[in-house]
Amino acid sequence: MQLESVKMEMKMESAFFPKEQYSEGNGHTIESRYGNLRVNLDNAIFFPKGLLGLPDFRDFCLAELPNSKTPALKLMQSLNDKDLSFIVLPADAENRFIDGQDMNECYVATGVAKENILLLFILTVQNVPGNVKVTANIRAPIIIDTAEKLAIQYVFPNNKYDIRHILS
Repeated sequence: MQLESVKMEMKMESAFFPKEQYSEGNGHTIESRYGNLRVNLDNAIFFPKGLLGLPDFRDFCLAELPNSKTPALKLMQSLNDKDLSFIVLPADAENRFIDGQDMNECYVATGVAKENILLLFILTVQNVPGNVKVTANIRAPIIIDTAEKLAIQYVFPNNKYDIRHILS
């Protein structure tokens, strides 16, 4: 599926995000499992087919993680379900995880231009005795077309990328 062929028609009003929660300007406060989050809904992203395994959840936004000691990490928060969110690591087209040739194939498969692409690697954080283990899904990152604010979870068609790539 090419993202550029999908027209973005986002429905921002729902039981989860009623109009009375709007605040001045582009900033809005939404409820999440992490408490209230301040987000800019002009930068909301739409998944035309939803996420893998979650096809009915299509509206998300990126927010700062509350009380985060790691500002590079973001929260990808569902706008339809306050309890659905993912900790993500943003990366650009030229990143340390994905080979250039594989990224070129990704541009063709998704229809997203290199200059408009933002990758989000979904992280898993596990508390293990005496440590925290953080892994990233490098095999199936979120691909965002920043010009269209459309996204897809793209699965690289080879096995050289881990779904549990150890970061720490």
